[in-house]
Amino acid sequence: MLDRSTEQSILSQSKKLVYTCNMAKKKRKKKRRAPKQFDWDRGIGFLVADIARLMTTQYNRLVKPVGLTRSQWRVIVHLHRQDGLTQSELATLLTVGKVSVGGLIDRLEHSGWIERRTDEKDRRSNRIFLTEKGHEVDREMILAGVKLAKQTLNNLTKDESIMLQSLLSAVRGNLLDLESNKPTK
Repeated sequence: MLDRSTEQSILSQSKKLVYTCNMAKKKRKKKRRAPKQFDWDRGIGFLVADIARLMTTQYNRLVKPVGLTRSQWRVIVHLHRQDGLTQSELATLLTVGKVSVGGLIDRLEHSGWIERRTDEKDRRSNRIFLTEKGHEVDREMILAGVKLAKQTLNNLTKDESIMLQSLLSAVRGNLLDLESNKPTK
């Protein structure tokens, strides 16, 4: 027979061992396991990227008669949103280098779609503006975009279309928050 202090010591060690084992089990339960089978076609990143690719392809088809390349119509879209951007601002929005945008601006200016004007606040810088021709093509591009949106959403109800736009706006907002290092909810 064991004396009382040895018994208490063994009992105390047993309790510690049981506690340690229980904590280890809890930690193992908290680990997330990767799904055995991941459906790439249903992943949100793939879906959004694939939809953007498909819509861009269809939009290019619709505006091809206008005579603009994808890069050129993207510049016109950004100038429609905010006329008078600098070359640097356009490069940032288009996620390309300043030199690439410079050549693009040269071609668009030569074709009469845009014009450069000296910045009133900084004479070393030019601002890019749509010309009348640029505004006219802008209207055609908007009509093409509306047509594509209708075709894209044709099997959704009006409420579903509104919900989809709302959800996508929320996702974009979350990503913009991440981009600017803001904490998300």
